Amino acid sequence: MGYKLFFLVMIAAVLFGCSKAEEPSPKYEGRGESKKLQAADAVGYDGAAMRKNVDNMLNKTDQHNESADKALNGEEAKK
Repeated sequence: MGYKLFFLVMIAAVLFGCSKAEEPSPKYEGRGESKKLQAADAVGYDGAAMRKNVDNMLNKTDQHNESADKALNGEEAKK
């Protein structure tokens, strides 16, 4: 009786252990400037979330700077 139970448990363990592995989700690859923020995971922070926030702020800053440059160049062309 004991051997049968042990045998069934071992078969179940092998079947569950050899199940199909999940495909890893693609990691966030943002801007190079914020790559070092990903290391915040080592001290308990969510480095990926911090990096996404900083990348978002940098993108918005770049957009603002581009629109300001266009506006400035447009005013200079009128003069």
